[in-house]
Amino acid sequence: MSGGIPKTTRCRACNAEIMFIETALYKKTPVNAEPVWVRPDVKSKSVYVLPTGGTISGEIVGDAYEGPEELKMAFVSHFATCTNPDGFRKPRKPRDRTKKMEESQSWNT
Repeated sequence: MSGGIPKTTRCRACNAEIMFIETALYKKTPVNAEPVWVRPDVKSKSVYVLPTGGTISGEIVGDAYEGPEELKMAFVSHFATCTNPDGFRKPRKPRDRTKKMEESQSWNT
């Protein structure tokens, strides 16, 4: 994983400001450019991306949070907030069901 702060860019589908963080599997994932503060909670279903590329379960807290837990800076995945996700989806190719039918018929003979 690369060090330093990634540069920001614009989402081609919704024009939001985003950046790409390299994950532990060396793939780049889009995140919203604005960081959030997360209170870790393993029971939470909400998952956020750490600057290091890892993930953390927890809840976003506001600036006025004064709890005893240590907060982690993280980013929200842009997959969760993009207002035009269909802009990246490719149309599905129709499946050729005749081949599947021919295979199933060959088993019956």
